Amino acid sequence: MRSITCVALFCLLMLPAADSIWGQTDFGYLDESETFFFVDWAAFREEAGEKFGVEIYYKIFTQALTFVRQTDQFRASYEIQVFLSNKINKQVTGTSLEEDYFVGSYAETQSTSDFLINKVPLSVYSGRYKLRIKLIDANSGSAFELEKDLKIPSRDQDRILFSDLQFIRHLADSTGESKFNRQGKLAIPSVSRSYGDFVPTLLFYYQIYDLPRESGRYVLTYRIEHLAQAFTRQETLDVTLEPGTFSAFDSVSLEDFPSGDYSLTMALVDRDRVKAKMEGWFQVDWSLLNQLKNDYLKAIEQLRFVASSSAMKELKEAPEEERLERWLAFWKTKDPTPGTPENEVRDEYYRRLRYVNQNLSVRTREGWETDMGRVYMIYGHPDDVEKHPFDREVRAFQRWYYYKQNRVFLFMDRGDGEYELQPPYDGKTQFDRY
Repeated sequence: MRSITCVALFCLLMLPAADSIWGQTDFGYLDESETFFFVDWAAFREEAGEKFGVEIYYKIFTQALTFVRQTDQFRASYEIQVFLSNKINKQVTGTSLEEDYFVGSYAETQSTSDFLINKVPLSVYSGRYKLRIKLIDANSGSAFELEKDLKIPSRDQDRILFSDLQFIRHLADSTGESKFNRQGKLAIPSVSRSYGDFVPTLLFYYQIYDLPRESGRYVLTYRIEHLAQAFTRQETLDVTLEPGTFSAFDSVSLEDFPSGDYSLTMALVDRDRVKAKMEGWFQVDWSLLNQLKNDYLKAIEQLRFVASSSAMKELKEAPEEERLERWLAFWKTKDPTPGTPENEVRDEYYRRLRYVNQNLSVRTREGWETDMGRVYMIYGHPDDVEKHPFDREVRAFQRWYYYKQNRVFLFMDRGDGEYELQPPYDGKTQFDRY
């Protein structure tokens, strides 16, 4: 994977040696594959037979692929392999897909914001499965693999049943043939289930099966709940549903939603009894307009790794009506390619912020406030991570290696599963004993 290196711009502040900061719980191997390769799925009952049609969605960012020049274009070639295994790890079905992807310029091959979305269909019976999907870059031979658990509900004709929720990034009237056509609409899936500035409205599709033979009145509820904050939205609708299968698109404006992870729970109620229920999750990305509106001072504090104290002071003192203008002006000074619509430094900065908040947060602090989060924000993803979680002679610890920068950072367990940075705080000394 190619990545932007913006270390010089991030190293404006040194980690303070006097700080005693909450460290980091061990969250795994810091696998960044999902920052450029996303997988999602949704199952819908087939009209005939006992199977469900499982739609496997994948999203690949352009920078994950290797391009070769072909006349006046650039071509990337990749293969997607899909395997579905049962609970005893026996493969029950699978398929593969080979695709070419063309762009018109070299700049597009280096883009950090362009991506492709595609779909692979499978047909399976009810049950619990392990989905394994592998991306192979044909031009470089690189391979990336993701796994997800799938649960397909039983086809019980005596109870009402929800399909999965399909999260959508773009919905429009269909104007031609497309594998994403659904109910007369073009429904492009939101594979990462991420919403924000570019997709400010939550869009989703669902079906309800085995409705009674006669039409009836029901109560349909939507409950959206932030998983880390006291923020909840709920809507209750009186609906008349006809016998058989019901399907619908729905939307919720996210204008006032703070960033973070959310659950979306749908319930169909008849005479105060829940007849069917379905839950999904999505996330609201960091949003400039949302942050400026809801927590402006926090948004400024999150600039500490890239902004000088004087720049932060100027932003804090900005009148409310000038905040957006000054914010945009600040990031314009950091744009390495001012003649293009992209700002690579800004985009990389907020990619790191999103990553640390998702993976390096602890009980009392968000990821960017922790020791591990601060190192990640300044230096990016480590080249190597050495873990010692079960050493008997010392506390559990991790070393993060940055070979090109000749830095090694040591984080030690405080004794409660949280890690803190050990001196030297700039990572310039190799650690020989711990």
